[in-house]
Amino acid sequence: MMIIWSDSDDGFRLARNTANTKEISMSTVRWGVIGNAKIGRERLQPAIEGSAHGELVAVASRSGDLSYEALLARDDIDAVYIPLPNHLHVEWSRKALEAGKHVLCEKSITLTPEALEPLLDVRPDLILSEAFMVRFHPQWVKVRELVQSGAIGEARAINGQFSFYNVDPQNVRNQPNMGGGGILDIGCYPIFSARYVWGTEPIKAASVIMEQADFGTDVQCTGIMEFPDNRHLSFMCSTQLALHQRVVVQGTTGRIEVKVPFNPYPGLAEPELYLFEGTGLGDGHGQRIEIENVDQYELEVEAMNRAILGLEEWSVPRTEIMAQARAIAMVFDGKI
Repeated sequence: MMIIWSDSDDGFRLARNTANTKEISMSTVRWGVIGNAKIGRERLQPAIEGSAHGELVAVASRSGDLSYEALLARDDIDAVYIPLPNHLHVEWSRKALEAGKHVLCEKSITLTPEALEPLLDVRPDLILSEAFMVRFHPQWVKVRELVQSGAIGEARAINGQFSFYNVDPQNVRNQPNMGGGGILDIGCYPIFSARYVWGTEPIKAASVIMEQADFGTDVQCTGIMEFPDNRHLSFMCSTQLALHQRVVVQGTTGRIEVKVPFNPYPGLAEPELYLFEGTGLGDGHGQRIEIENVDQYELEVEAMNRAILGLEEWSVPRTEIMAQARAIAMVFDGKI
């Protein structure tokens, strides 16, 4: 079955085409999507269709023919992807789990650790995952491998930057009642990256946060987080600065630079990973490490597919979701 989708005035409509189909069998995970967000249309829905063991069955939207509740009641759906605004993530993740569906939910999955806690006990036999697709990209697998192998000595500092410019008052990122703001939307990425690379959790944090008076959301944040063994993450995120992203991992004998850390995507931007060994200034002594330009969303979906089908173990425990939520809360609580 092939799913054909198009934008329409009354939401997302699905048409089933029997030509050029992908066979549905016991080796296929049948997916539904709750919400008509852009990231779902442009990234996750194509990723599901492109995955080796996934099939997109239905998309529900507020104004379309299929409601969220009706999608969860269907017997022909095994897993759901949830790209709703942040304030709805916990609610609909819980409803999906209670309906017997595996869940891949957009980040940030919760506004507070306290709101998340009851969710973690619902249907522990099912996968509940926060959609940090970067953990599946080979460039981040390589960064962690280089750090843990001592390629730059002791990796003591990570600096991350992530920004874009959006002043649309109707955009969910600028709606405080929907969990908008830069920290939950993009500041979560450098925080996650440091946790992923070091494999440990932050001890404390401090931050300077600028709020937009008209929106009531954080539009710029500079934060610093202390990790065990005197390691530090410093990061800046903003929803009102020019589009930019970069991560630098600094060690005692070298550094690693990730030029496009969060959005490498075929047709959008190639991954650029550089290893600088020694103490020379400038970029002349850097070695570019070739990384395949792959669809990290498809890798994320396929990893879930394989785990659901019992082809391999799922590697992301639910405790990981809470650890990320607590790290983000440290940034808010550490506001100076």
